[in-house]
Amino acid sequence: MRLTFAATMSDVYDGIQNAGARMLTFQRQVSTGMRVTQPSDDPSAMAAAITEKGSMASYTQYTQAGDSAESRLTVADTILSDIIDKLSAARTTILSVQGSNTTPAQAQTGAQELGSLRDAVLEDLNTKFNGTYMFGGAAGTVRPYVKNVAGAVQPYAGSTRQVSVEVDRGRSVTIAFDGSALAQGGDPADLFAAFQDAIDAALTGDADRLGVASGDLQRAFDRATQAQSSVGTDLRAITDHQGQLANASRASKARVSSLEEANMAEAITGLQQAETAYQASLGAAARTARLSLFDYLR
Repeated sequence: MRLTFAATMSDVYDGIQNAGARMLTFQRQVSTGMRVTQPSDDPSAMAAAITEKGSMASYTQYTQAGDSAESRLTVADTILSDIIDKLSAARTTILSVQGSNTTPAQAQTGAQELGSLRDAVLEDLNTKFNGTYMFGGAAGTVRPYVKNVAGAVQPYAGSTRQVSVEVDRGRSVTIAFDGSALAQGGDPADLFAAFQDAIDAALTGDADRLGVASGDLQRAFDRATQAQSSVGTDLRAITDHQGQLANASRASKARVSSLEEANMAEAITGLQQAETAYQASLGAAARTARLSLFDYLR
């Protein structure tokens, strides 16, 4: 079959375009370091990279949530430690004024100490972190406990609904606590009522009432200890998950790099070969253009 000049030149020009496109592809890889920048470069690699980037975004979100939760729980742990110390000191004070040999001055001093400890626990339960009350539950802007004009601590004003955040898939931690669960739990009255009973009993020398108040404060101590244990468990979980998230994020980043980034050695070799092919195509076009009509007729 005889080829026409036009058909031959068309094939030559197609070869030049293909060689030029391949050369430009490798030039882009060498200059940018990227093999895949758009779906047409490698549809399957682009799809896999998008999936990995979605995973990386979730890892970042969980890491940020974990960092924030860790800060809040560290504060909560410190507060609970202080509450535990104050409740322990209160029971020690009750014991010191419970004996029959307690003098009126000692009773007065003990009552004052109990009042100071009660106020310290009150401030602990009203602690704010980043503008919200730690022990106000979901009502983070409402002060959990307040005193009336007579100095008596009023019932819990916060929310019994606690607030949790996810720090990884399927793992949540509590970051805003129900203060009433700590201060009262299942008791008929809260620990502030127990403090007041202890203060009144110390001033009147009522040993039996002091014993009841001491038992109430012991249960509050147990609740605070349990709450601190839960906070500690959550803090350890955050640390563990943060490590796992960091490893998973690094692995995803490595997979994205392997999918999108160019192998520079291969890209440079490919560019050299593409340039050689392009120059050869140009040479072939020049030679074809110089052929005479006689060359096509013979």
